[in-house]
Amino acid sequence: MSVAHLGRRATLLLVPAMIVGAVMAGSGKSASAEDTDPTAKNERCATRVSIAFTGKEASAAVLANPQGSIDTLLADPAFIERFSRFINGDFNETPGATSAEDSSYHMMKYVLEQKLPYKDMFLGQYRVAGDAQGNNVQVTADPNGLGYFRSQPWQLRYAGNELEGYKLVTAYRIMWNTVGLNLVASTNVPGADISTAARTSNPGCTGCHGPADKNAAAPWFALDRAAKVLTKVRRQNGMVTFTPPTEAPQMVADKMVNDDKELVQALVDSPNFSFNACRLAFKFLYGRPENVCESKVFDACVTEFKSKGTIQAALASVAKDPGFCQ
Repeated sequence: MSVAHLGRRATLLLVPAMIVGAVMAGSGKSASAEDTDPTAKNERCATRVSIAFTGKEASAAVLANPQGSIDTLLADPAFIERFSRFINGDFNETPGATSAEDSSYHMMKYVLEQKLPYKDMFLGQYRVAGDAQGNNVQVTADPNGLGYFRSQPWQLRYAGNELEGYKLVTAYRIMWNTVGLNLVASTNVPGADISTAARTSNPGCTGCHGPADKNAAAPWFALDRAAKVLTKVRRQNGMVTFTPPTEAPQMVADKMVNDDKELVQALVDSPNFSFNACRLAFKFLYGRPENVCESKVFDACVTEFKSKGTIQAALASVAKDPGFCQ
């Protein structure tokens, strides 16, 4: 049976400790000396901040005021590139076959460069497309756009292979990318019935796919319900096309939704969206999700993100906390 996971996990802090150790080893000072020497502590903080945001050694400006330089670092092209690659790696297990397939990278970079709200990554009226070879990718305005979710290369990459054309993979990816949904797939025995009817009636499957009766209780992320508000895949003579949904509305993310736009809007409006934004901030800055003991910092991040709406606000909230440099 599949398991949904959005909760907090306790994970040991490893990456910053490695950075601190490198600074100590390079200075030749003991840990106790580092803790009492203001200059050494400042250098250590500057190193941590600069490496976390840009992957580079600290500049003179960062050394002069480490955490006071964070807002400037958030506009640095090195940070924008680094974070865009991080997001693309978090949203996709492997690189795309072409640059255009890595739509989340290009969309994130555009959102950061234009200082747009993070929700525009998923709801913005944009189109991510490249040339015939999938290169020279550009983000352009498109009144029919939905972040990168309606970009053809991304749709083809995650169309899936469901026998009746339901885009289960797309539905899962949308929920993964927006709110961090994490499902553990079960393995079927050869010859098992994996039809829509089986998925929505077998008790071992309905926990993730939801029951066939759209009025019956189901998990908020019910995959088959989400897929039924998306376009359907049609494959013929080596060509892939998408046809409009015919089984909407469906109850997904605690709302009745009619199409992909309403689905994404429901996800962005949910508390899980801001929660996941701050989890991503922790993963980028610390190399792991938040610990239980960091709930105060995490909650402050959520408050700041809800107030300002940018992923930069979430990152700054976490990195400006005194604990980041301890």
